[in-house]
Amino acid sequence: MKNQQKPAAKAIYQDTVFNKGVSDIPAHTPQFKTYVDQTSAIMDELPGKFGATLAYHMNKLHLTNEALAGQCLINEDTIRKYRNGSNKSKPTIQTVVALCVGLRLPLPFSLDLVHKAGHNFTGEPSDIAYLTILSTMTGCRIYDCNALLRSTGVPPLAKEK
Repeated sequence: MKNQQKPAAKAIYQDTVFNKGVSDIPAHTPQFKTYVDQTSAIMDELPGKFGATLAYHMNKLHLTNEALAGQCLINEDTIRKYRNGSNKSKPTIQTVVALCVGLRLPLPFSLDLVHKAGHNFTGEPSDIAYLTILSTMTGCRIYDCNALLRSTGVPPLAKEK
């Protein structure tokens, strides 16, 4: 049943060069400067709290709670509560990384969301694994990320249905 998930939406920031991975933009090209400038400008716009930042990204990507829930395997009601700030509990690092994967966030935005959720990456194997997921698997399905994590003995991002 886990392989019956709808294909992940191609949600990207349409008004930026986020449709390319940073590795696809050679450092000596004008596209790299554009990427840096646009990312910096968006970072300046981001709200200061986790829920508001989650809502910002979802709005920018035109994602509903239901659509994001399908992409990250986080309960739709939980997403709604985080988004509107009514869930006062701190999300787990797995939940935050799952949201970042579902949103297909570029690394700077993922690290910002992780920080706003109150987490920091350390040298622990699980932290290294989650950070690697964020930095190398943008655009991958949550199921692929979970399989990779399980293969290294690290807890998956979300429970598969």
